[in-house]
Amino acid sequence: MFSALSATIGQLTDPRLRNPIIISVVGSITAILLLGATVWYVLDWFSFFGGWLDDAAAWVASLIVVILGVLFFPGAANIISGLFLDSVCKAVEARHYPALGPARPQPFIETVLESLKFLGITILVNVLLLPIYLLVPGLNLIVFYGANGYLLGREFFEMVAMRRLTPAEAKELRKRKAGSVFVSGVLIAAVMTIPVVNFAGPVIATAFMLHRFERLRSDMKK
Repeated sequence: MFSALSATIGQLTDPRLRNPIIISVVGSITAILLLGATVWYVLDWFSFFGGWLDDAAAWVASLIVVILGVLFFPGAANIISGLFLDSVCKAVEARHYPALGPARPQPFIETVLESLKFLGITILVNVLLLPIYLLVPGLNLIVFYGANGYLLGREFFEMVAMRRLTPAEAKELRKRKAGSVFVSGVLIAAVMTIPVVNFAGPVIATAFMLHRFERLRSDMKK
């Protein structure tokens, strides 16, 4: 796993990843700004108290934006990654796995729809877990990284795996290597919550999971 992470970080300066990283950064910032603008717009409807109450509402709004940003970002990152999945994978494969043949054709709309479905599931799960995040210090971190690690590991693994395997084969391999996929997902979730680094998180997650997929697929052949 650490070799996969090292290989991923070592390739971030690759010119072939420049455009995906730019798209990732712009997309990530845009997603956060849209979320913040939406929350502020909705809360502005309730800014009729006057005086210090409106100031308090502004602080509450800021807190909500931060919390929702953290909860919303992992799912949004998956949609962003769908915009450049193939280009990132091709760059990684060209450098580290040159013997691989062409990937299985995968319709772009299929990738986007799958990402939107994942976004909905991620938001729903995190909203349901919100009371734990807010009210149970210590346990909240374990639950957050556990839940999002599972979701991100599953989604990124299958997204990368389906370039080389059928959907059924990708799911089967993911289930057989569930522990490794989960730990990989937790690492991705951690990257998604590191300020600034998380802007390039979708590229890092895609490249990292491709390395993990190839390693796990190779292990199954032995």
